[in-house]
Amino acid sequence: MRFTGQSASRILETIRSARVPLAGDQRSRIFGRVSTLGWVTVVLGLTCATSGCSQSSGLPTAPSSPGTPSSPRPTVAPQATAVLPHAGSAEGGSIVQITGTGFVPGMIVTFDGIKGMAAADYPPSSTTFYTKTPAHAVGTVDLILTNPDGGSQRLAAAYDYRLEDAFDINGRWVGFSDHGTDTAVEFVIRDNTLVSASCAYDVVTPFTFSNLPRVQNGGFSLIADDGATLSGNIVSASEVVGTMYFPACNNVRLTWRVHRESN
Repeated sequence: MRFTGQSASRILETIRSARVPLAGDQRSRIFGRVSTLGWVTVVLGLTCATSGCSQSSGLPTAPSSPGTPSSPRPTVAPQATAVLPHAGSAEGGSIVQITGTGFVPGMIVTFDGIKGMAAADYPPSSTTFYTKTPAHAVGTVDLILTNPDGGSQRLAAAYDYRLEDAFDINGRWVGFSDHGTDTAVEFVIRDNTLVSASCAYDVVTPFTFSNLPRVQNGGFSLIADDGATLSGNIVSASEVVGTMYFPACNNVRLTWRVHRESN
């Protein structure tokens, strides 16, 4: 684009009155380049040089330099200080409580490479984690705790798998049905024989049975006189798990977990 006549004269006057002083030879070179570069280009360049320019959305701009990538976050390694219980049934099913620090939501625990199952009724925290043991052959195994970001800790020889009859099931056991059904379960075993049992939802209701079931291989099975059933297996020195169907307490078949109240 070129300007002629009065427009060109006004542009030249703008150049002569620029706020930034120009030497005579600089002005000559500028005027000599006007015909080649075009008046708009020259005036725009001088205006920016003398009074500054702000960016306009209508003019192309050079791409901004990419920012420096942020450093990756360091991984958080769990630090366990205790595993309880440290021994359980080779059939699995024991709830293991792990305490320590750095437990991130989504952390998993493996027993000799086998992932522990979720313990839904036991909410975890950053210092306490619960996992249900998988089945495994008898023997001592390592535990590996792994956070979602990859931070991990190996606990060497931290858990011992045993046969069920290696645990003493005698004593008084008390607990509840699983998954929020809130039916209480209680029974007493003496000399490896189930001698009494009851459940409670609104009121305590005893099982009535004439034949006293014996414990075999760490477990028992009861069929009451009215057809109600109760069966259980010991999974650690402090836990027995099982199933129950007793319409007098709850009209559905329930799974339950109890803990030793006394020997």
